[in-house]
Amino acid sequence: MDDNMLRMQQEAAERVRQMQERARRFVKEEPPAPMDIPCPPEPSPKGKEELSPPPRRGSLLANFGKDREQLFLLMLAVLLVKNDAPIELVLALLYLAM
Repeated sequence: MDDNMLRMQQEAAERVRQMQERARRFVKEEPPAPMDIPCPPEPSPKGKEELSPPPRRGSLLANFGKDREQLFLLMLAVLLVKNDAPIELVLALLYLAM
């Protein structure tokens, strides 16, 4: 066991030495030339309105039955609870439904 531990320590020390050598070589090299990446255009006042968060859909009971996908996810969650599904799965479905 002691031989195994000593071997692992030596390997770790060798990896540290290799990483330090790579770091020294990287620092000695000339920095890479800056890439010609165009800057993003300045957002227009109209663009700020587009980036605003979407309006909230209200409470769950206020819109109950209006959104078919939401209703489907809720029904699926109820079925999973009735059949003893993992609670993580049910919570994930409820999160998607909101």
